Amino acid sequence: MKRLASLFLILPLSACAMDGGFRLSSISKMFEPVAPSTQKLSRPIPSISKGSATSISSMEVISLTDGEAVRYNAQPFGNGVRVTQSDGCIWTRSNDWFAPSDSWAHCGTSLNWHTAQATVRELNSIYPLKIGSTGVYERSAVSHTGRKYTRKTTCEVTDAVDVVRTNGSLTPAYVIVCKNKSRIRTTWYAPSEGPIAFRETHRHKGVEVAWLRDK
Repeated sequence: MKRLASLFLILPLSACAMDGGFRLSSISKMFEPVAPSTQKLSRPIPSISKGSATSISSMEVISLTDGEAVRYNAQPFGNGVRVTQSDGCIWTRSNDWFAPSDSWAHCGTSLNWHTAQATVRELNSIYPLKIGSTGVYERSAVSHTGRKYTRKTTCEVTDAVDVVRTNGSLTPAYVIVCKNKSRIRTTWYAPSEGPIAFRETHRHKGVEVAWLRDK
């Protein structure tokens, strides 16, 4: 996905010496990744089976870094879905939101990886979604310039919270964290809607995408 903004600055370690009270813990606190506002879960949340999980659908989201509105237009595509973003990025995947994309085009700024095709395998299902559930996916990708990689993504349902929406309402949602060697993707996933908030963080570059589904 195209970067909307980055919230991280690279600071030299010598900066820690500035002001006796300025410690590494302070830096960590200052540069915590942006996230939707949440509260303690107010009511029980049901588990979500794969068959009952909400399919990827068209949605309007609000960037949590700059307030920009972004549109995702979803259409059926083979056995999955094809999504066109308002910034021109196009990607396809199965109707499992947590599975990596199996193709993308005009996405991001990488000279070698803005367009690619991939084969994705589910090695372990994360469903039914409930706290503690884990899933594993493997993606083998080939870029438009011929670059290749095979990479595993591990997902875990780590928590359940109430997400504060743009109109102030509360929506119970699971928190699912998916990791591979380069990125961490966190999704706040509601039983009735699917993904209602999302953040993608590069391990070295910081936050690349963060949004809240409008409501």
